[in-house]
Amino acid sequence: MTHAGSVADSEADIIAAGAQIIWVLEQNSFTFPGTATDCRAFMDFQGSTAGLCVGDSQTQPVAGTFDASPFSVARGFDIIVPLDTMEIVWSSSHGTPNGNDNLTGAEVLVEVQAAIANL
Repeated sequence: MTHAGSVADSEADIIAAGAQIIWVLEQNSFTFPGTATDCRAFMDFQGSTAGLCVGDSQTQPVAGTFDASPFSVARGFDIIVPLDTMEIVWSSSHGTPNGNDNLTGAEVLVEVQAAIANL
């Protein structure tokens, strides 16, 4: 069960374009700290069949690194990080409608393709 237009819907195209998806779960549906196992279960439910899963409670050296980032601010986010520079070259936010970009998977794919073309 995917949400129409979600990144999970476009993950095969994003990967085919040359990107690797890393899903990060800050907390599970019971508001317990997110684990890699919880992340994979949630992404499976969303229809994802690819990508690496990370539980933010398990990030090292400090748990909660993603949630504490300036991109999060109590919402989801997408970032593009080329491996050769490890610099964030693009970001967007998603979650509740107010103040978030809420891009579709197809729109994220366009950004991935542009970032790869600029490498």
